Amino acid sequence: MNNKSNKMKNGSNIFRISFFMIFILIIAFPFKEIYSTTIILTSDKQFRELQNPDFKLDLSTGFHKRIMSLREVCEEAYKRGDHTLGIAFDQFFGQYRGEHATVRKLKPDTEEYISIIRKIGEFAAKYKLGLELSILSPLEIGPGFMKKTGESGRWLQYKVGLRDPKNGKFSLQLWKQLYWTNNKGMIALKLKGVKAYAFKEKVIDNGHYSVVKPEDIKEIKSGIKIDQWNVEKITPMWEPSDLIMDIKQPIQRIRIYSNGDNELKGYNRVFVMLEYEVPEMDYFSPKALPFLKSLMKEYHDKGINLTGLYSDELHIQQDWYYFNHHDNGEFSMRYLTKNLADTYSKLYDPGIKDMDKYMLYFVYGPKIYTNSPKALIKTQYVMGDKPDDIYRTILFRDRYYKLLNNHVVDLFKAAKDYTEKIYDRILPTAGHATWAESPTIDMWDTGDLRMAPYQYEYTSNFLWSNTVQQASCACYDYFKWGEYLQPTGNDDAECGWADRDDFGEAMAVSLGIINKYKNAYAAFWGMPKVCADRKQAVVDAYGVSNSTEAIKDITGGLPRDVNVLVLYPMNLVASDERFGSWITQYGYANYITDEKLLELAKITPDGKIEMGGRKFSTLVALFEPVPQKGIIDFMNKLSERGGKVIWFGPPPLIDGSGKECLNNWEKLFGVRYKPTPYLGQIAPGEKVVFKNDFKNIPDQYILSDFLVDHIYPIKPENGSEVLATISKRIVGTKIENGKGQTYFFGFRPRDDQSQSLGYETKTLFDILNDAGSYPATGVFPGINDNTEFVSRTSPYLATRFLNGTTIIAAHYRTQPEEWFNGFSRNDSADAIALKGNPLPPDTLNLKNFKVNGHDIIFNGSLICAFNVDDEGNLISFEGHNCNKTEIDNKSYNFGKQKFATVVWTNTSQEESQKYKAYKKILIKGNGAITLPVNTTGHKINAGEIRKDKMNSIVLSDLRVNKTDITFKVTPEISGKWIYLYQ
Repeated sequence: MNNKSNKMKNGSNIFRISFFMIFILIIAFPFKEIYSTTIILTSDKQFRELQNPDFKLDLSTGFHKRIMSLREVCEEAYKRGDHTLGIAFDQFFGQYRGEHATVRKLKPDTEEYISIIRKIGEFAAKYKLGLELSILSPLEIGPGFMKKTGESGRWLQYKVGLRDPKNGKFSLQLWKQLYWTNNKGMIALKLKGVKAYAFKEKVIDNGHYSVVKPEDIKEIKSGIKIDQWNVEKITPMWEPSDLIMDIKQPIQRIRIYSNGDNELKGYNRVFVMLEYEVPEMDYFSPKALPFLKSLMKEYHDKGINLTGLYSDELHIQQDWYYFNHHDNGEFSMRYLTKNLADTYSKLYDPGIKDMDKYMLYFVYGPKIYTNSPKALIKTQYVMGDKPDDIYRTILFRDRYYKLLNNHVVDLFKAAKDYTEKIYDRILPTAGHATWAESPTIDMWDTGDLRMAPYQYEYTSNFLWSNTVQQASCACYDYFKWGEYLQPTGNDDAECGWADRDDFGEAMAVSLGIINKYKNAYAAFWGMPKVCADRKQAVVDAYGVSNSTEAIKDITGGLPRDVNVLVLYPMNLVASDERFGSWITQYGYANYITDEKLLELAKITPDGKIEMGGRKFSTLVALFEPVPQKGIIDFMNKLSERGGKVIWFGPPPLIDGSGKECLNNWEKLFGVRYKPTPYLGQIAPGEKVVFKNDFKNIPDQYILSDFLVDHIYPIKPENGSEVLATISKRIVGTKIENGKGQTYFFGFRPRDDQSQSLGYETKTLFDILNDAGSYPATGVFPGINDNTEFVSRTSPYLATRFLNGTTIIAAHYRTQPEEWFNGFSRNDSADAIALKGNPLPPDTLNLKNFKVNGHDIIFNGSLICAFNVDDEGNLISFEGHNCNKTEIDNKSYNFGKQKFATVVWTNTSQEESQKYKAYKKILIKGNGAITLPVNTTGHKINAGEIRKDKMNSIVLSDLRVNKTDITFKVTPEISGKWIYLYQ
């Protein structure tokens, strides 16, 4: 799966539009039988023009112009044997067509759109093409729903300020939102009203928290006024042209004020909010699902032949300018309808009658109106001054984000299920959930240095994560969205950020094993081609679905295997919205949310987690202050049966049900923790020193005073062994629990294989390794040949697969991303960027290299992938710039000269059945080559697949033995797939 995404910079603001199938996409996994051509439109005008099959449109998706008519596109697709025509809207590509953003009115739930798409579909059917359309997308649905139901989406924008406690006067300035723009076009917002609440607060934790009880938030019901600041008149790039704005963006400075009232005396703070009507669905309305079903039935009944649902980057309406919705440095927008509030109250707290005022507990930022240096401290509002109150506030936010995300997924999945039922076919929904990944689109202050090379670690210059915006847009939970997105993946390595920690690949594996199709992609773009080649080798080593065809065949189409499972830190954004979707970026584990773990996993009798066809022996929590109900019991059962449990960061006081869980947690980890209103202790610059069984782990320094770097000292009990201290405080312990062990470390374990700070840190790996989470195979006494151990302690990345395949690749982890991040590349500019920033070596010099139970000798480049049968004979292989290898003392000589690429493997099940082929070969080079292909029981015929048919070819100088074949590689077959068939 090759996903392309795009960004453009607008001053200091990054506006990124993404699209999933960049004009022509061959879907190689898992739908090998379906081929798709996609037309990307950038305006309503183009959509209307597409009705005329002979009208030539500008369909350019880069600097190279592409002018084609619908007829020409369909003819090309037919000649290739494609079966699907995708039609999608992506505003980003207007920049390549000389267009500016305009308000888009033709949405898939409008009558005119349906009429036009039906006409286009009828024409495409002449070429045996069905349609893949972006219909079941929250971004696409809205105008029709509003027209039919009279309901709409509702967004709130808020801010806190001073209020005169005697007379009730207040005055606050905000940035009013006028238009949002995303890849589906411009969206006009309508200001429906203004609300204000008065409250009093008590500051605790040195200013980091302000206590406000819900009952002390009182609505101000009269006297609220709006004053627009008409500072400058500008004709912007978008329409209409007579907006009054302060800067060249669709926002307007306004003042919300009151001249006072005689009510609520003594209330010295005010919480104001703007209410926006947005042309999108009320996803919590009882009318939402019936509307979607009715819409999809209309498509069906009008004969629109759907063969797929374009579904990339699904989320509810929002603006794709990342860091332009902030007041006082915080993201100050939330989606909240009455139906959402009623659902929350019914599920969690019947006492919540006015959920609008509870948005105060999302406020997070500096109190710039105070007369103290502490005005710089980012403050959040909490429901009380007890430790339990802090955690319950976190739980409130956590529940809101998860309810929004999960409900939207469930809604559109139900509509998809219904659509597949009435169409009586599977409708692929390939894509990833959010348009802005973390850490890729997080923000650091790096001065005149490029930011990308520093996006691997939390340091004092970290400013803000985009995760809070994604959570507010219902797209931050990749794992939940995988229920709808099938297949799915991520776009972590985008914008030129090379993901040198392999976090994106690990996430792709994690999403893939629980997806319907058991694999997911780790997309990447925005880097020079030579760097992309290196990145592709890493992607191949992980075996994710955008690996090469050769790797998918060698590995059986499933991603790499690993021992360690990490709980994805979903609580982090609810604890402090400044931070993102990661605590430590780490590629040598799989990830899972605690909800999905409890839903999908079981514990085997020998203490393994079994999930997605995999087994894991170690479970890690990186940041779980409010774990789901049942997680602690799950951990206890796992460790009692022989598994390992490692907990980092804050001890939990309550679980996701709101019930106390600290006592059970303390028993499990053999410690005593004394909670305070302060969420941990700050320890910037202090040093973690490891003790006893872990004494060989290097010291780790605490980098910042951020929440993620707070420490949590404990008192060991019941014979716990002390493993780590900071000064005299104990922050690391181990205790036996049944047949297994539990570990607690009250700090963030750093791990930075990218060396982004100029040196490497691997505390997380060292802890896991010393805990025995990466065991050797036992084949080589005294040598740990575990693939993850080898990867973290050698120049090479090593992985293993369920079918027995082993892959060794050249690590790509230390080259700073000092290049411009554009999607379309400029080779000259790339060459200049690389001149002083050369690629690290891609060579593999393996001499008696021991990994995954094998002893390997190989000299080549990029990647070495192989699998052997039960007798140790080589049955599949990929190597580059090589002519021989030795595996487990068996030598294989391919030829006298080196070949650029040598691949042979078994064919896929589909190829075997359809073409009677049993081996496939790909050689790049020239000259005689010998391959250890067992021909016993087979009559050798050779061919290549053209237009879905096997065509015979002649292999020059072919010699066939029982255990190998020799033939001459000629320019005619170099670089082409050769199939051996009966």
